[in-house]
Amino acid sequence: MEIEEVLKNKPFQCSCGRKHDTPLGDVVVKEGALQEIPMLLEKYGIRKPFLFYDENTFAAAGEKVNAVLRKSGIPFSDYCFGKERIAPNEAAVGSAFLHFDQDCDGVLGIGSGVINDICKIVTNKTGKEYISVGTAPSMDGYVSGTSSMEVDGLKVSLDSHSPIAVVADPDILAAAPMRMIQAGIGDMLAKYISICEWRISHLLIGEYYCDTVAKMVKESLKKCVDSAEGIRDRKPEAAAEVMKGLVLAGVAANYAGCSRPVSGMEHYFSHIWDMRSLQFKTPSDFHGIQCSIGTVLTLRVYREIMKMTPDEKKGDAYAEGFDLNDWYGKLRGFLGESAEAMIRGEEKEHKYDVAKHHERLKRICENWGQVQGIIREELPAEEAVLNVLKTIGAPQSPEEIGIPMKDVRTTFTMTKDIRDKYIGSRLLWDMGELDETADRLFG
Repeated sequence: MEIEEVLKNKPFQCSCGRKHDTPLGDVVVKEGALQEIPMLLEKYGIRKPFLFYDENTFAAAGEKVNAVLRKSGIPFSDYCFGKERIAPNEAAVGSAFLHFDQDCDGVLGIGSGVINDICKIVTNKTGKEYISVGTAPSMDGYVSGTSSMEVDGLKVSLDSHSPIAVVADPDILAAAPMRMIQAGIGDMLAKYISICEWRISHLLIGEYYCDTVAKMVKESLKKCVDSAEGIRDRKPEAAAEVMKGLVLAGVAANYAGCSRPVSGMEHYFSHIWDMRSLQFKTPSDFHGIQCSIGTVLTLRVYREIMKMTPDEKKGDAYAEGFDLNDWYGKLRGFLGESAEAMIRGEEKEHKYDVAKHHERLKRICENWGQVQGIIREELPAEEAVLNVLKTIGAPQSPEEIGIPMKDVRTTFTMTKDIRDKYIGSRLLWDMGELDETADRLFG
């Protein structure tokens, strides 16, 4: 399933009952790709683009884009963020809006994660079209309809404007900082978990699920895993395959209309570490690096789940004895002010409601064999993921990125509170097994 083939066949009526579509029209990942930017601007009616980049991405590709536009006689305005790593927060978005030239009728975002997310928010608010110029195969959010941002201390996914085109030169991608390339692979390794949990949620609580979208995600994951050795050797063709896989995953999320196919419990390890870093200046790393470590940890959790048999009496007793106010205190102690958004979320979601819990627990007990079957079908052995990380030289444990195991236990128990999404830690809470599992694995 090649990204070019997918785009040729959009929109289409899917067997899941939905019509799938994406704003993405072109993906140009090849040698000399930047030379095609003037053609794409003309195709989409953009006469004067506004360029966003930082000092690093300007050196990687921005200067070349400037030269291409000048040679073609295309006027543009631009803004360059500083050399320091940009925080994905209100201040960065505000700076982008303050510098934006309203005479421009489109945006070129030259960079990867944060710059791409900022550009998607700017174009969502201004109604301008957006073309993404990738400089690193570092994350799967290039074409997703959301932006991952920090708002009021909480990591959230904001609705945003997907690009109409993605442009990337494999030589530029392969020359990106290796940590960023490792992050891209890490973000994709998370898809083992996300698809597994999506299927489990569909089975247990009736969440929408699409097998076509799931197959797209798994195909994009395979592209990235198969490219690990080439990534280690910085081969442009491997970087191109990873980039196409990342874009394909983003299209899959567009088709589903949510992040469910591409993120699960492993992402929430990362979100909580980001929130603690924001509040308490504790260590954090690139999103994809943290997600890959979260994937390893989550595979350990599911290995434990496979050994279990749900007990309705145990699960009901656990839920009835759960002290929500005490739990709120623990959230505030570990996450500071950012806990308040999670607490407000629970006030709307009521996932700890005893009656709702009992109904879920009955479904778990009735369908336990199918739950285990999904886990067997979707999840690889932990060693397989560790081998990929070892091949590309990426961190494999929380300690390697400065996160002590004592914090991992607490993080794990709090992953269920980030979003109203049914994931492994919520399954364990429903069964009354969450604390015992946390103690065994991370105590």
